Amino acid sequence: MTTGSLDGLRREGEHLMEELSREYYAAQAGLQSTANFQAIYARHASLTGDDALEATREAFRGASAGSEDRRSARMMLEWVAETRVSRALAELDEREIAWEGTAAARLADGSRVPYARLAIEIANTVDREERMALERARATLVRAELAPLRRERFERERDLVEALDIAPTYNGTFSEVSGIDLAGLAAQCEQFLRDTQAMWDDVYRDTVRDKLGIDPREATRADALVLLRAREFDGAFPGAALESVVTRQMADMGIDASAGGRIIVDAAEREGKRSRAFCSPVRVPWEVYLVLRPHGGQADYRTF
Repeated sequence: MTTGSLDGLRREGEHLMEELSREYYAAQAGLQSTANFQAIYARHASLTGDDALEATREAFRGASAGSEDRRSARMMLEWVAETRVSRALAELDEREIAWEGTAAARLADGSRVPYARLAIEIANTVDREERMALERARATLVRAELAPLRRERFERERDLVEALDIAPTYNGTFSEVSGIDLAGLAAQCEQFLRDTQAMWDDVYRDTVRDKLGIDPREATRADALVLLRAREFDGAFPGAALESVVTRQMADMGIDASAGGRIIVDAAEREGKRSRAFCSPVRVPWEVYLVLRPHGGQADYRTF
């Protein structure tokens, strides 16, 4: 692949990523109920075609190991491969986003809680019986509706990745195009867990007993959400002051939090907005969205 054709891929790729990031932001921030990724990919079909994959694959295989050309070709191959797979999965991604915006968990009393607010409601529920009721409703909903969507997506993704003819397996392909040794990473993680196990056991037991008043062996995912929410610090972390406090702290460090207006913070409460914070880098560095749905207290400050 020539330098000129690589540059052409990069230029069109920037336009594709801008459109996808803008669509993702609008859909996940609750500004629109659905996403239309398929139409965006269709407008840039050449980026996901056989020619682009073959050219970047050959450039990668033909570059000398350890060279700058090899590194550049590997990164381009990773992007083309990921984009090709993402286009094939776009319909499933659209379906999941639409589901997240409309799904609701039904409680025993017949009331319904939107899926997008479940994590927030659980984290803010002090009464453990009520908290566990919310968690059971969440688990039932996820098991019945979301898990099948996720399972179908992963199975299709695995087949698509292995069909790229970069490496024989899904994990092997990831390692090849990312440059990350997964086996080595796993070994490091396992060593970290062994090295910190005693510290974790001490802190975990005492914290769960002191803060939640329950047997650490009985603690669940829902209890963890409440523990990390840390309501006891709410007085020091008022929600209305979130942006102004963080902006002032960054200014004290000589940093413009908005980068001259190029970084836009969306911290408003909005129906349909996902509960997990995310970033949409629409046009780096000119238009970047930081999106947060408030949970309350210090958790929002930490997330921001």
